[in-house]
Amino acid sequence: MGKELIPVVDKGFTSLLVSDFDSWQMAGAGRFNGINNIIESVGGTGLLWYKKEPFRNFILKTDWRVTDINDNSGIYIRMPDVGSANGNWMQIANKGWEVQSGERGFDANTNTGQNDLKLTGAIYDLAPARIKDAARPVCEWNTFEIQVRDQNVKVLLNGKLVSELSNDTTRPPEGFIGFQNHHPGSRVQFGNIRIKKLS
Repeated sequence: MGKELIPVVDKGFTSLLVSDFDSWQMAGAGRFNGINNIIESVGGTGLLWYKKEPFRNFILKTDWRVTDINDNSGIYIRMPDVGSANGNWMQIANKGWEVQSGERGFDANTNTGQNDLKLTGAIYDLAPARIKDAARPVCEWNTFEIQVRDQNVKVLLNGKLVSELSNDTTRPPEGFIGFQNHHPGSRVQFGNIRIKKLS
């Protein structure tokens, strides 16, 4: 499946992945399997979220890869607490921002692909992926760097700025981080999940 993931230590960053899932909670269907410093989506549709604390201004970094062109996932940021959602977790999570991981850019409303607002690196339905070739081939590791300051978001994919959103006051000023299982059969891996708080 390609090269193995090399553990990363970034000065000033704190790892959100530990040997167990005590700081994480699953909402919805499916699950994430974890081994060492990697989690992989299994089944769906659901969301694994970091329940320990909300974040306001931060830089979130994670390595990730898909195993098939049809795999799909997303990273939710600044979303409200979905712990007591009673089945409505997606409606609550969508009050935050979602950074897309999906190479097809599939739009279910039009049944077409390559929608810039749904491609890898897009801030889902809000800011398009301006560079379409920043992601590496299937089974190769990529790196997201998501910068959040006040109501502004920048998404870097493998060092390239792929999307940017400014002054979006419709989202909460702080919130939680989550990783999506999109659908049964989709296997997306995330590793080296780490965060740096900003003032």
